[in-house]
Amino acid sequence: MEKFVESKKYTSKKVAFGTLMTLALFVLVGCSQNVVAEMPENFAGIFPAIHIETVLPIDRRIWEDAVVTMSGTDSEFVFEGVEGRIRGRGNSSWRLEKTPFRIRFDEARTMLDSNHAARDWTFIPNHSDKSLMRNYSAYHLATLLDGMYFAPFARFVDVYFNGEYQGVYMLSVQVQVNEGRAELVYDSNPFLSEYLIEMDTRVPQDYDSEEGVTFVTVGERHYDILFPRGNDLTFAHVEYIRSFLGKVDDLIHAHDYAVFEHIHLPSFVDFYIVQELYKNVDVGYASVFMQIRGHGEERRLEMGPVWDFDIAAGNAYFQGRNSMGEYYPYYYSPHGLWAAWTNSWFRNLMYMPKFFEAVTVRWNEIENVEIRATIDHIMFMAEEYYHAFGRNFERWPILGEEIWPNPQRVVEIDTFQGQVGYLVEWLEIRKIGLGNFLNQNR
Repeated sequence: MEKFVESKKYTSKKVAFGTLMTLALFVLVGCSQNVVAEMPENFAGIFPAIHIETVLPIDRRIWEDAVVTMSGTDSEFVFEGVEGRIRGRGNSSWRLEKTPFRIRFDEARTMLDSNHAARDWTFIPNHSDKSLMRNYSAYHLATLLDGMYFAPFARFVDVYFNGEYQGVYMLSVQVQVNEGRAELVYDSNPFLSEYLIEMDTRVPQDYDSEEGVTFVTVGERHYDILFPRGNDLTFAHVEYIRSFLGKVDDLIHAHDYAVFEHIHLPSFVDFYIVQELYKNVDVGYASVFMQIRGHGEERRLEMGPVWDFDIAAGNAYFQGRNSMGEYYPYYYSPHGLWAAWTNSWFRNLMYMPKFFEAVTVRWNEIENVEIRATIDHIMFMAEEYYHAFGRNFERWPILGEEIWPNPQRVVEIDTFQGQVGYLVEWLEIRKIGLGNFLNQNR
């Protein structure tokens, strides 16, 4: 596999926002094959409003009582005075001024057009992402693909705490087992039970985590067991997960084609493409979700859902180490393979002709349909909700300011339009580069 060369000279074309919007309109009207998400019937360029009455400040570990009201949307999604609880969430994003949080209702309920009821919902601030679009667009792309069993729901909302406007948040799911999310079946027999797992190097640092009890270590990587939990998660279940992941890990690193009897290839391919397209920082060490699903000969390890893209797609420039302790500089350029380098599974799978060919075929299927539609949708949302997004930056005047881990190129862009233009251009360049790399190395 030849290297997709990393360029350290990325120069913005400084495409004007109006030109981008004109291009978006041309593509949406002129290319009938594109898949474009439909907007709500009451679409008027404003976001639904979530009003939360609670004790401030919110804490990341302590649940506080909250009363929640939804307004500014279709009547079927409006509710008032619903009781629940609230607490903070997140890791690095929790240290920023505009903090993420999670709401747990007393009873399961749908949120907007989610089409499924659940007690837990997350609110993502996207404070490091001044386009506010990276998480949203990556999740949007995942919903257009069918290889992964579960793609995160995502909608923008205006958030108010005790009557005070807090900015634009992305309402999304909590990655958990629930109807409409990861629909898994528990069994006391570990060979029959299904599992939800996250590869996360930070899990040993959690105060309530214990190796061999709530997480396992395979190939020096830590895997948090999200389902089953509590008394349902027995020692036998934990050791089954360790053995299953260990077998997959060994087969992948040996480039043994027997691995395809243990992994769900379509989900691995779609998951990889989304991660690589966005050059997602986290894919080598955290927020890598997977599920063990099915029974008998149909039992497979499936990848997904995709998660956590706020500092992806050219929005980070720092140095760190991956889960193996290997040094890796993340450069914001749209060039260079990333998921196939920093994630050891994908690094080895991409050297296996069967996987490489599957990725290339899938890429060619979706490049000018789902990927094209995702980029167009970014521009569409930015134009139609321009004033709603603008209010966020009145509340949080961070344009032109450094928010960790923005590269200098992002810091220098002091308008929302410019931030969106940068993201769109970055994805366009990366789309072309990845397509060329895959097809030239078949």
